[in-house]
Amino acid sequence: MLYALLRSIAGIALRWFYRRIDVIGLERLPRNAPLLLVCNHPNALVDAMLVAWAVPRRVVLTAKATLFGHRALATLLTWIGVVPLVRRSDIESGQVRGGRDPQRNARAFGALRAVLRRGGAVVIFPEGISHDHPSLAPLKTGAARVALEARDEAQVGNLHIVPIGLTFEHKETPRTRVLVQIGEPIALDHWRADGETAVARLTEEIDSRLRRVTLNYETVDDAGRARALSSHLAALWREELESVGRPRSLRVDVSLAARIEEARVALSRNADDTLRARADSLVRAIAELEDVLRRHGVALEDVSVSSEGRHALPFVLREAWIIVLGGPIAVWGMINHWIPFNAARMIARRSVESAADPAMRTIVAGAGLVLGFYAVQGVAVAAFAGWPPALIYVASLPVAADVNFLLRDRLRRALQRARTYLLFRRRPKLHARLRRDVQRVRAEAMELEAQLRDGGVTTRTA
Repeated sequence: MLYALLRSIAGIALRWFYRRIDVIGLERLPRNAPLLLVCNHPNALVDAMLVAWAVPRRVVLTAKATLFGHRALATLLTWIGVVPLVRRSDIESGQVRGGRDPQRNARAFGALRAVLRRGGAVVIFPEGISHDHPSLAPLKTGAARVALEARDEAQVGNLHIVPIGLTFEHKETPRTRVLVQIGEPIALDHWRADGETAVARLTEEIDSRLRRVTLNYETVDDAGRARALSSHLAALWREELESVGRPRSLRVDVSLAARIEEARVALSRNADDTLRARADSLVRAIAELEDVLRRHGVALEDVSVSSEGRHALPFVLREAWIIVLGGPIAVWGMINHWIPFNAARMIARRSVESAADPAMRTIVAGAGLVLGFYAVQGVAVAAFAGWPPALIYVASLPVAADVNFLLRDRLRRALQRARTYLLFRRRPKLHARLRRDVQRVRAEAMELEAQLRDGGVTTRTA
């Protein structure tokens, strides 16, 4: 009961902070089987919330033992069923007592095996730390050890290790996008390796499968360039306009980013000079196009906006009705949540040490503050009208907040598109030029990709 309640609260908090969260690959989750879910760890507590919200069954989370040093938090985590894991770095820093005995987590591993024996699902972050690096950190062996001990010692059958990749557009920024990718499971019943090397080899396999559902770059600059380029290409290659009310899935950008990285590696290693020069020319053309769009305040997705008058009236009527009907609810949601939301943002800005801090602190503090404000308002309404109306009133508050967020995003995009429409009406030659430039860049990108895919990358000889 407590887990279901907290999972629902986490889902609401995540939706309020991030504009769009997509989960793909749920069909890969084996049904009615014990699962060891292994996940990358870019965003601290938010990662655990995302996995628990995305996976449609109860999961047992693991967390660093230092979190259990706070009595109230330790009690809550214990109620939820979180299992503490002692990291070597915590022992060396003196945060947790203990030696360097590799069996220091024996009790925790035993608890996890018991969950798997009952057919449950366990979440482990095998990197061992949450970090801001643009690539997976070296994996610890804990996940492999738990899986192999569960299979071989506890006789857990049909056990699967399932990789889950979390990709954030900008993890610290509100109203951005998130992608949760579930990869191909490892069936432990069919996985074999020599006894002494089994843990190392299984860890390598987990690493390989996690890399298939995550983006990995050598440097932060490489990651930033790939992210920007993939976003531009995603906008270029869409045949239809971005929805006013809902942005495209981050899945499109991530897929393109992976293809861009493959092409970059191939070009840097084996491509001839002509093909490499063509790729460099395409990157420059995209940068120049983006610069022109930025100067005129036009989004790449809006270049295809029709400047014909007959298309304007339906757009205005549709958006106006949505604003008229949803506006009062949105305003009510904004008024009721202004204080807790802004207080949470103030808390999040204090002594930021990692890019994960703003999201984690905003979501956690916001959830607590919002619930507190709901309780105060509920008691006040109950004092005047009784508890049934108070419960209905409190239940309406998160709905109003949802409408506020959705309508605010939609209004921003509608105004942006309206400004673009008026600009194109005043300057038809600019509109025609931008359309030609977009078509030219799109055609060049598609031709280059086709050439790379069809064997345009050749091995250079001395």
